[in-house]
This record gives sequence, structure tokens and C-alpha cells, in this order.
Amino acid sequence: MAVSVRNIGSMDRRMSDNELRRAIRVLRERADEARTHGRPEDAEGIEKTIRDYQDEMTHRL
Repeated sequence: MAVSVRNIGSMDRRMSDNELRRAIRVLRERADEARTHGRPEDAEGIEKTIRDYQDEMTHRL
């Protein structure tokens, strides 16, 4: 899935499970902050990314 690939220089690699978990945790904090500061559209976009990452995690199980 495309969300799990990061471009490092000229190499692409999958994020590890721990990297995905950490990204989800950080993005949740950012979505909450966006909502707190009156930016619901930003929060919705971030939450879509979170759902994509969670979907990737379920495919790995």
C-alpha cells in the first residue's frame, strides 16, 4: 500500500510496524490540536491519513 512507502534518497522502503504506530500516535495528536484550534478540515485530512495507516496495519496482521 502506498502509505507505507517512504522515499529515502533514491530508495523506497516500507515503514516498519513501530514507525506506523508512532506515526498514528503523532497524527492523532495533530488532529486533536487542529480541532482545538478551529481547523476541522485539517483534522479531517489528518484522520483520513490515520485510517489509511490503520488499514495498512490490519493488512500486515
